[in-house]
Parts: sequence; C-alpha cells; structure tokens
Amino acid sequence: MESQLSVFDAIIDMLCLKPIFMIGFVLLSVVLFALFKKENKLPKGQIIIASFLLYYYVCIVLYNVVGIPTISELIRVTSLGEPLFNPNISLIPLDGGVSLGFILNIFCFMPLGFFCPLVSQSFNKMKNVVVLGFGVSLVIELSQLFTLYRATDINDLIANTFGALLGFFCYQLILKLKVKETPASEHKVGQRLPILVIATAFVMIFMS
Repeated sequence: MESQLSVFDAIIDMLCLKPIFMIGFVLLSVVLFALFKKENKLPKGQIIIASFLLYYYVCIVLYNVVGIPTISELIRVTSLGEPLFNPNISLIPLDGGVSLGFILNIFCFMPLGFFCPLVSQSFNKMKNVVVLGFGVSLVIELSQLFTLYRATDINDLIANTFGALLGFFCYQLILKLKVKETPASEHKVGQRLPILVIATAFVMIFMS
C-alpha cells in the first residue's frame, strides 16, 4: 500500500506546475485575446483549450521528463565549479536496437503532433508537424549539452520526431470521423501559434 501511495504522489507531483508557469498561461491569454479580435471566425473554444493543453504538456515534458537547462541549474553547476558545457553525444542511430526508452519517447511526443493541428490549421499538413517535431526535439537535444547528467542522443531525435508524426496521424484519424467544415482563414499569428506556445513553455522552464 505504501508503494502505491508513493507512486501516486510521484505522479501528482510530476503533473503539478510551479507558480512561475502560470505567467505563461497569462501571456497566452493575451495573445489569444488579440488573435480573436482580428479573426472572430476562428473556433475559439477549440483553440483556447488546445493551446493551454499544448502549453501544459510541453511544460511537463520539458521540466519533468526530458530536462533542459534552467537558470537555477546553471547557477548551481557554476557554484560547484563544473563547466557549463558538458557534451555527452551519441550519434549512432538505433545502436543496440529499439530500447524501452526509445518507445517511451515516441509515446511522449505523440501529443505534440495531436495538439498542434487543433491549435492552428497550418499544422494540418504533415510536413509542418514533422518539421516542428524535429525542431523542438533538436532544441532539446542541443540544450542538453549544457546539463551535467543528460545525453544528446540521435535516437531521441528520431523517436521524438516519429512520435509527433504518429500523433498527427491520430489527429487525422479522428478528423475523418467528423463532418468536414470549411476552414476559416487565419491571421499570421494564428498560423504560428503552436510555435509561440512551445517557445513560451521553453522560456518559462529556463526561468524556473
């Protein structure tokens, strides 16, 4: 019973965000308000919910799963006398086969490919989702060059990108079950909204 409680507590702790992350929700609210003032034909409810879920998801993944440098962590490393640049690089694809970590990374990035088309119609294109998934994963892997205990691994890059692609396919599968509607035109801010949401999460994590 004690082990079950500890696992439950660990999950709850992982899903909770620090107060500083609430700043990101406020910033996104301002952006969404400005967007909807210019484009009142957009599906407001869908975009608001999907944007907040995307932001929350990215914060959880960056902070509690993959790990990227934060200001407090960089200060701690410096105080220990350790160098800020700590490269631990693996460039051999699928060395040793497909591991459990590889599979978990795929599942971890599936929500990225699912939420982005809900936030912006420009991500209804597979190419855009793949490029975004690759770009986000690349930024994560490069940032881990400045962490003590993380590795920059090409397998993570492959798994994360493939996970985003699978998430996009799941979205397309669900979309086929719905009645197709004529999409409304989007302002440039709306087209780039997923990128803005993800960038906000990165900034909040770095400042934490």
